[in-house]
Amino acid sequence: MENERLSEVPRRRVYYLMALAIVAMVLVSSVALTRPPPTGSSSSYKTIQVTGTGTLSAAPDRALLNLAVETRASTATAATTENAAAMTSVINALTAAGISNDSIQTTSYSLSPVYSNPVNQSVPPSIIGYDAVNAIQVTVSDLGSVGKVLDQAISAGANQVQGITFTLSDTTRATLEQQALQLAVQDANNQAKATAAALGVTMVGPISVMPGYTFQPVTYTPYAAASQATTPIHPGTLQVTATVQVTYQFG
Repeated sequence: MENERLSEVPRRRVYYLMALAIVAMVLVSSVALTRPPPTGSSSSYKTIQVTGTGTLSAAPDRALLNLAVETRASTATAATTENAAAMTSVINALTAAGISNDSIQTTSYSLSPVYSNPVNQSVPPSIIGYDAVNAIQVTVSDLGSVGKVLDQAISAGANQVQGITFTLSDTTRATLEQQALQLAVQDANNQAKATAAALGVTMVGPISVMPGYTFQPVTYTPYAAASQATTPIHPGTLQVTATVQVTYQFG
């Protein structure tokens, strides 16, 4: 019995030491959780957020002509055959005008029945023919020739002009976006400096920047003037806008 009592003493000491260790760990965790963040952490920043804008105007350097050939015939085969012949004539006219095959792209093709519209509503409508529509998009780099190209396509058989879009090439747009972004950053920086001066504080510098861009091509449907030898086309100008949201830190 005496030996058993003596053997329990070391075990009690071990349990006691383990309990002390657990208490110490809890105390350390509590200190870590309640300790304030170190000086200079992001939560202690004094900041202001501004939005700068930069806009540039430029003449378009691309025109996208959306043309179509629509044919109607009594049978589907006749409608598609006539349509194919007319579109081939249009494409030949475009290539003769200097448009490369890479600049001509089919955008849609459809074949649909045409139904009668009987006066007597008790009589069901019947198929009286078929419509075939083949639409293409033509990219023109020489904007001075847009009217001429359009007239030649119409003369060759294009009987739908679904619109002309004036836009920018990828290279031109990227260059203008970079320049507009520089203007937007300058605008944001000027706003931040003016705010700092008004508040009587010292601007440290930006801590976050979020840029964005806006570009809207211009699309319209032209009309041919009877007194003009060539359809008049006026591209106008386009705008590229960059915005930047900047958060500045102040001392």
